[in-house]
Order: sequence, then C-alpha cells, then structure tokens
Amino acid sequence: MTLCFCRLPLLSGLLFTLALPLYASPLTQSNPMTDCLNSHILSQYGRDAAPDTVVNQAFLLCRPFTESWLKGYPPARRQQLERALRQFYLDRLNAALIRR
Repeated sequence: MTLCFCRLPLLSGLLFTLALPLYASPLTQSNPMTDCLNSHILSQYGRDAAPDTVVNQAFLLCRPFTESWLKGYPPARRQQLERALRQFYLDRLNAALIRR
C-alpha cells in the first residue's frame, strides 16, 4: 500500500494534535480565574490582614472569572465548588499565619 500525498496534511495534522499535549506541563497550565485569585490572595501571604477579608475581597474582584468557570454547573454544585475554593484559599492563608 502506498501513501497518498493527499492524505499527508491530514496525517501530519493528526500527529501534531496528538503530540501537542505531551509537551504541556501541568505546572504551566492556568486559567483566568486562578490567575486572578492567585494574584490577589497569594500576595497577602504572611501579612496581618484577616484571611476572611482577603479571600472575600479577591472573590469580589474576580467574580466575572469565577462565574464564568462555574456557569456550566447546576446551582447546588456551583455553591459547593465555590465554598471548596474559598476554603482552599482560607486554609492556605491560615497556614501561612501559623508558620509565622
């Protein structure tokens, strides 16, 4: 069987599509929501601001990004995910305060 040159673009496109994720590092992957939250919350590590205040302020500033991320979920799941995300950041800030 010979390789038809008319299929070469299709095959090369398929190989490129399959090979691309192999080079993606999970540590370099981000999205606008986590970028926004991280920029507002992580900069407060080790400061005297109350963790609740920092997290609430960040979620207010990043509301468009969090709503965009959560819009595909049913309302009950949205609340659950937002609470879990808030708790994650609260735990991180509280841990930073304890280590001081």
